[in-house]
Order: sequence, then C-alpha cells, then structure tokens
Amino acid sequence: MNTKIPKIVYGIPIVILSAIIINLVLDESNIETSSFAPMVDSNPDVYSKFETSANLYSGPFAILDGTYGVNDTVFLIGDQIPLDSKGEMDFIRPDEKIHHTLQYDGSKNAVNHYFTPVSSSDLEECADCEFFGTWKISFRSNQGMTYLPITFEVINSED
Repeated sequence: MNTKIPKIVYGIPIVILSAIIINLVLDESNIETSSFAPMVDSNPDVYSKFETSANLYSGPFAILDGTYGVNDTVFLIGDQIPLDSKGEMDFIRPDEKIHHTLQYDGSKNAVNHYFTPVSSSDLEECADCEFFGTWKISFRSNQGMTYLPITFEVINSED
C-alpha cells in the first residue's frame, strides 16, 4: 500500500514553525526598542539606561530642552495623563536634595508647570547649594502608571 500524504499535511507544521520564528524575532526587536519607552519596566537595566543620558520625556510628561542656564525657565508639560494615574513629581537638584514637589492627577486637567532651577538670587542666597549639573524629575506613583525620571542639565552660564 503506497499511500501518498497530501502536501498540506507537511505545509501546516512549516507554516506554524515559521510563525513561531517570526514571532520570536519580533519579540526580541520589541524588547530592544522598549528600553527607550517612557514607562517603567521591571528590568533594572532599562532604568540604568535612562539614568546615564538626558531624557526629555516620560510617558505623558515632557520638558522642552535638555540644557538650561542661570535664570532660564523649565517648562514641564503633562498631557493626556491616564485617568487612573496619580502621584507626585520631585524636582531634584544635582546634590540629591528635593527642590520642590508637584502633584499630578490624570482625572484632572493637564499639567503645565514653569520653574527656574537656578536664578541669580539663588546663587547669592545659597552659596553651598549645588545647582549646576544633572537635575532629575522623579515620579512617585500613588496609583496607575509609573514613569521613569526626566533628566536635564543646568550649566553655569554666568561664567
């Protein structure tokens, strides 16, 4: 008995195997590109990549520039914040001291926040404060999404 097996019987496993391989390749490329996504990942390596470079956005939050001088104003924008997302943003100086804190709440209006990291009067009033270097806007989530920090540089433009 010479029975011929239809070609479709061989074709189905080949199609399934091809789909699995393509899915694996696409998953690996998503992992690489997702390390630049603004949301927090449980992988600490993702977080460390953001710690070493200027990052002008995180989720729905963004600043307009990566470098500021004395008397320059930072403009933080938070738009289309998820409704269930609530927490605080800490604006942290290079000496790791909190400059100020701002709340965000996705169930309310967008966040538009202006602030001057260092003014001429700050330099006179606090000679021991460290204003120049990398600043960080750190997000503390109380509910909803968690966001990576936004970093920017403040340079001494008065020299």
